[in-house]
Amino acid sequence: MSGVADLPAALLRAERRGLALAPLDGGLEPGKADGYRLQRLLLQRRLAGGEALRGWKVALCGAAAQARFGLDEPVYGALTSAMELPVDERIGLGRFIQPKLEIELAYRLARGLAPGRYDDQQLLRAIAEVAPAFEVADCRWRGWRFGLGAFLADNAAAAGYCLGAFQAFDAHRHAQVTYRLTRDGAGLGAGCAGCEPMGHLLWLLRRLLDDGQPLHAGQVVLSGALLAPLDIVAGDYSLEMLGQRLLVSFVAPAA
Repeated sequence: MSGVADLPAALLRAERRGLALAPLDGGLEPGKADGYRLQRLLLQRRLAGGEALRGWKVALCGAAAQARFGLDEPVYGALTSAMELPVDERIGLGRFIQPKLEIELAYRLARGLAPGRYDDQQLLRAIAEVAPAFEVADCRWRGWRFGLGAFLADNAAAAGYCLGAFQAFDAHRHAQVTYRLTRDGAGLGAGCAGCEPMGHLLWLLRRLLDDGQPLHAGQVVLSGALLAPLDIVAGDYSLEMLGQRLLVSFVAPAA
């Protein structure tokens, strides 16, 4: 890799080879605007290679994460068809480099939105359905060591997502959502997701539209992690949320 301009190709090679890149020297670290520009170039490469854009994810939602990078808002990345994970098959951990599991809400758009200004109610009326979701975040920077621009260039660590059954979205009812996560029957976390996921949803829709990115019916938006990301080990992960159980099974790479 000879410079920042080569990052999209280098990150895509790292993902496909399963070999993380060494963190950038401070002098080569792109800023926020360049990070998003490189992210768009990486997405263009994915689409040119046959992947389809499926939606968007929120990242760096927490105050501590934002403070680390001097942010006053979250960031986002893109979801593509190659990142869709099956709910009825075992998923080999060998397809990832250093994966972490997040539990989220997935919202699906009922209709498209052209770039422009919308109030909260207009944006919420564009949401058709909601579902429980797992996201697999996987950093292509060794040891999860990166600056803000490198994280954005790496598509905000988007690597995989698994969706439960969708149900009709109700902004009032889904403002409060409880969840319970287990691995092989042992509890990993439980709690109540208040208004923050919906706030992240509104932020992301508005931010994408402000950036000139049109949204399309059927696209999915992941809300950001409801629980701190977990290192993934082989086992059966079960998420109880929205009156259903979403199960995803990970298996260790073959020796």
